[in-house]
Amino acid sequence: MKNYWLAALALVVLLAGGCGGGGGSDTSGSKSPEASQAANTEPGPDLDQRDANKIASMWVAMDGWDGAETVSFLTAENNGYFRKLKIAPLTLSPVTAKLAIPDVVRGQDVLGVVTAPEAIRARDEGDPIVVVGAVLKRATAALIWTQESGIEKIGDLKGKTIATQGLPSQKSLLEHVLTEAGVDPAEVEVIGVGNNMIPALVKGKADAIFGGSANVEGIDLESRGLQPVVTPITALGVPDYDELVLVALQNVAEANPRLVEDFVSALAQGASSAKANRQEAVKVLEASGEKNPETSSAAMHRQIAATAGMLSSSGDVDPDRFQRLIDWMFENEMIGKDYSAEELLPYS
Repeated sequence: MKNYWLAALALVVLLAGGCGGGGGSDTSGSKSPEASQAANTEPGPDLDQRDANKIASMWVAMDGWDGAETVSFLTAENNGYFRKLKIAPLTLSPVTAKLAIPDVVRGQDVLGVVTAPEAIRARDEGDPIVVVGAVLKRATAALIWTQESGIEKIGDLKGKTIATQGLPSQKSLLEHVLTEAGVDPAEVEVIGVGNNMIPALVKGKADAIFGGSANVEGIDLESRGLQPVVTPITALGVPDYDELVLVALQNVAEANPRLVEDFVSALAQGASSAKANRQEAVKVLEASGEKNPETSSAAMHRQIAATAGMLSSSGDVDPDRFQRLIDWMFENEMIGKDYSAEELLPYS
């Protein structure tokens, strides 16, 4: 969404030099735990100027291209749900999903769209973030290869190359999946390719991908005449979770509770609209300047049809399910502390 450049510039001033958006090269990561925790002791900036009859501008870091799994942002904007609440969001797609949390931690973005496991991992490593809403309410991540590859089972991935978006949590999850299948992770090459998992697979840079989904990457591969073999992460022993959530700095969320809640409410309305009118969802996605340019219109129609039912029309993260994911990650040594879900879910 690129309709609010002037309004978004106001946010840059409020954040004292912050630079919105997640574009650019992948050259930096999160702050150290000590620096992040120290920063969170300071009060967050007051971004909600709506009572003064102003527009509240918000930079939002996406997890990749605009697509079926985040189309609720587009439908919410198209139907004026943000505008009615005097919110002007600007969403930008970073070159890699792993920039979303660092950009939020640095104050460049108010909100970030990330996977639930990545949010938990980042909090465990000291990033002072909280989860403020749900975007996609089912775990869609999967291990994918094509029938043409000759791979028949996970054990055949020994000596192969697997592409991910580059998220640390994806690497941990993949290592668990491989180990459970009797494959030593050291015998598999894992490469991070950002938003280019499909090109990596199609062009032979990788033998399989991990972190894509049946409803997006699977359909994309089918539209190219390939035959994807998709194994959902939940079929590999991982508990179900909200695939995509919204995160914010804890002190920013605490300083702007009404603004955050209104944003999540407008986004949830966008999800409801996409579910009720999938043709509209396809149209706004086709018109987006941040969509994947290699995805065909026919594939977009199928992706929306397969995904709309999983969009969160409440915006709520289920605390019990979130707790199960935290417990599972701790039990499998992916995080160092068994957190209470309440620590990460201020609005649950």
